[in-house]
Amino acid sequence: MKTTGKHFICLIVTLATTVLTGCTIRVDNARETEAVRARSNGLTSAESGRDIQRAMTFWAEDAIVQPAGMPQLRGREATEALYHRLFSDSTLRGISGTPSNITVAESGDLAYEYGINQMVFSGPKGDLLDMGKYLLVWKKVENEWYIAALSFSSNAAEPAPMATHKE
Repeated sequence: MKTTGKHFICLIVTLATTVLTGCTIRVDNARETEAVRARSNGLTSAESGRDIQRAMTFWAEDAIVQPAGMPQLRGREATEALYHRLFSDSTLRGISGTPSNITVAESGDLAYEYGINQMVFSGPKGDLLDMGKYLLVWKKVENEWYIAALSFSSNAAEPAPMATHKE
């Protein structure tokens, strides 16, 4: 009986120490960063290919989008409508984004990414380039990264003519 009592006291002391010092779960930050990068690359690929159905697989149900020059949008339905609006624009020739930074929270359930984006439009006198920036927030849902929020804007008041190469 005395041995059982000692084990019980050790268990109580161990539990109390764990509670008082806090129990931290170690997150493999490098692995999570690469997982977010892979998801980001997948989104960029889907958007570049104008594949709305595939692009939507990266979005959380309650996602918020803050597009340049438009009111805030909420939810997958509004996000999908934005894709349809963008991709139905016959002047849009290309869209891409390049992350400059991806940071995963120590908790391993949130991450943010920021970078540059560009859109190319056809104009009456040649292609027009719209360079901008974006901030993307990712959240982990059931062990997969999904977009929780996106905000993007242009660096200029309007797209600029692209340089043409004379040969």
